[in-house]
Amino acid sequence: MADGIIKPFVNENYWQYGVTKWLEWDMKKDGYRILISGPSGSGKTTLAQGVLSKISRHLSSCEIFLLDYKNVDFAYLEGAKRYFKHDGCLEGFTQFYDIFEERLKQNATYNWLILYIDEYPSWLLSFPAKEQKEIMSKMARLLNLSRAKQIHIIVSAQKPLAEFFSVGSRESFSFKVLLQSPSKETINMLMPNYKDEIVTCPTGVGYYTVNDASLTKIRVPFPHNVKAMHDDLWSAVNR
Repeated sequence: MADGIIKPFVNENYWQYGVTKWLEWDMKKDGYRILISGPSGSGKTTLAQGVLSKISRHLSSCEIFLLDYKNVDFAYLEGAKRYFKHDGCLEGFTQFYDIFEERLKQNATYNWLILYIDEYPSWLLSFPAKEQKEIMSKMARLLNLSRAKQIHIIVSAQKPLAEFFSVGSRESFSFKVLLQSPSKETINMLMPNYKDEIVTCPTGVGYYTVNDASLTKIRVPFPHNVKAMHDDLWSAVNR
């Protein structure tokens, strides 16, 4: 059903009492800015694939640009129109950015576009300093100006250090997720108001804030049908 409502994860506190309470995102509202962080093996990829596949299913005619610098967890998308790996990620980012700039020129209603960058820091660090600054400048512009242009931006990073974003642009991520056992440094970067409440969690469990408010402990359920999830994501990346 293309109603735009997706359920990315469940409330962990209810889960512990045997109650499944899903949190909902309305993807037909203004563009979401989502930052997913956590160490390797924390469940970032499972969450990202789940979110993207649900967007594909519930947001009709959406198109997903997926940048997979490491070409590991999303390699099954090889051959899809908007799947970009290794050095090809810059081409995908540039295509997406050019569409965004065209949308800025006029007020109109568009099909939804989603940009997902897997392990953003690893990709960024593959460039010389000058190119890094150019990419960060474009990311800042995307984060700051694309919200009303039917664009969602989702970024995954083990450590989303401030140095990977132009000044202040990291704060444009209104939806933040920390999974498993983030370092104190990461907690202080993304959820400093809750540093005394956040504790180490098992894989797939962590914390979530919206606009730096109302800390919620969450769990990312493992998908029951991985093939269906992959097929849904393929559909939107190849659309």
